Amino acid sequence: MHFIKTKKILYFIIIIIFFMLPEYVFADVWENQVQIENITAKLPEIKSIKCKFRQEKLLPDIEKPILSSGDFEFIENNGVYFYTTYPVKYTVDYTNKNYKQINDIIRAISEKKYKKLEKEFNFYFQENKPNWIVGLKPDENQKTADFLYSILIEGSDYIQKIKIEMHNGSSTTLWFEK
Repeated sequence: MHFIKTKKILYFIIIIIFFMLPEYVFADVWENQVQIENITAKLPEIKSIKCKFRQEKLLPDIEKPILSSGDFEFIENNGVYFYTTYPVKYTVDYTNKNYKQINDIIRAISEKKYKKLEKEFNFYFQENKPNWIVGLKPDENQKTADFLYSILIEGSDYIQKIKIEMHNGSSTTLWFEK
């Protein structure tokens, strides 16, 4: 009887460790500031891609998250398209002509031309092969720092999650699924 109770406790501890491990491994990403040239080889090359996305927006003073999903498309040398199918159908595109600042950031990352980003952001990095996280925080002297708190990009052989946090307490999390 005592053996069964001890075995249950051991299983419980193993399960807790298993579920906490990913959070623990990446818990200190903000403690690992890096120069971007030291991590570019570890990041995947971003080519044109089509996949599914899920999005969760958290807004201050609103209890429930705003959920949406649909199809995502990145077209190299053109931009990003979100074809939302839930809860309503609509399209948002970040192309050369629309949302120029966002498109400039996406293009800099996809083309691995980080010099412009280095002027605006501090980079952080954590790796637990094959997974990695890149954190970006705006330099305090940049206008972006007035409203943007941080961007976390997680992935392995492709970007799987992006989380954007604003100073007003709102956040947007995107999951990408091949």
